[in-house]
Amino acid sequence: MQHRSWLVLKVVETEEAADLPADIIGFKPRPARGQLLRLPIARRTRLAVDLAGSQGSAAVAATAETDVDIRRNGASFATMRFAAAADTASLIATSETVLEPGDVLSVVAPAAPDATLADIGLNLAGTQLV
Repeated sequence: MQHRSWLVLKVVETEEAADLPADIIGFKPRPARGQLLRLPIARRTRLAVDLAGSQGSAAVAATAETDVDIRRNGASFATMRFAAAADTASLIATSETVLEPGDVLSVVAPAAPDATLADIGLNLAGTQLV
């Protein structure tokens, strides 16, 4: 008697399919007044409201509350906020943002930089749009 094996595979596309990650990473040792870090965008990327999943940190904590402006093509859309004595930032964005290839993100130090805040790292957790 012969046995036959069958494998059936059904591919179903759903709205819940996992999106590919598209993280955007930047680092600034000790930002001077108004200094900026430019991050060109290579892939169409969605950033969630309040930049959910994103991280901001510093090796040396801020003395006072410090806001770092995050801009898309020169227009502010988010803030990375370090509370006084904090080395971890809160990220603030009121709406979802879609970045297109060729867009430039700028991370801009405050006009009056904190005396101690240093070695700032930023990882924006986005999803790639195809």
